Amino acid sequence: MSVFPWLEAPEAEFAVIGDPVAHSLSPWMQSAALRALGLPHRYVAIHVPPSDLIAAMDRLLALGYQGINVTVPHKTGVLDWIQDAEPYVRQVGACNTIRMEDRYGWNTDAPGFLQVLEELAIGNDAPILMLGAGGSTRALLPALVGRGHPIRLWNRTAARARELVDELGVDVEILDHPVAGDALAVVNTTSASLQGESLRVEWQSARLAIDLAYRARIEVGRVVAEPTPFLGEAATAGLTGIDGRSLLAAQGALSLSHWLGMPVDPAPMRHALGLP
Repeated sequence: MSVFPWLEAPEAEFAVIGDPVAHSLSPWMQSAALRALGLPHRYVAIHVPPSDLIAAMDRLLALGYQGINVTVPHKTGVLDWIQDAEPYVRQVGACNTIRMEDRYGWNTDAPGFLQVLEELAIGNDAPILMLGAGGSTRALLPALVGRGHPIRLWNRTAARARELVDELGVDVEILDHPVAGDALAVVNTTSASLQGESLRVEWQSARLAIDLAYRARIEVGRVVAEPTPFLGEAATAGLTGIDGRSLLAAQGALSLSHWLGMPVDPAPMRHALGLP
């Protein structure tokens, strides 16, 4: 898949922007969904350094883009460009989906993740251990607490975890070590998997490991995935593992439905990503 510098962005309807963005499977996945809908629209990946974010968004608007997905590190920075947003975006301070014509923003990470939990039959009262205190945790925590999940939170820097919890105003237990305790699921939101690092989780009674990252590539027209280090360690401990492709498909379908103004079936996206 081609990645375009923002100054060389082609004419298209939709795009994902980030820095880096070459690893994103969104163009592959969204293109499959658009084909399934019989739409001739184009979805591309565009590299945007943080210092150029506002100028890049202005250019994409001028080029006629209809919708933009936003990945790291821009989910907070785009708040300075959008003109309106759903309340949850303001609550968590992160936006990953923008309708360009009126500069309106959504956060589809949270509802997409809740869909993944529902598909996995994880009840609202199931305890969850969250690893990390970055942008993904910020996007998910209020939704998980609001759904009724008791949350245990661990971050390498405990002070950062406490700061995040205070900012969001949520009631969670902050840990000094990544100990699952009675948690049914362990959710990794850190970059450790992308960097090949071990988090040394004490799995205890946990049965499910969810990594928001994924290791996947396109070979001969199909996605080939391999377990992240986090999921590899979870499998050794006997846990069932789910990588970030499931969330990618769920939030991607929600994004496309916002842009098109109609429900979008995630099945073609899941199939394109090599998921059942």
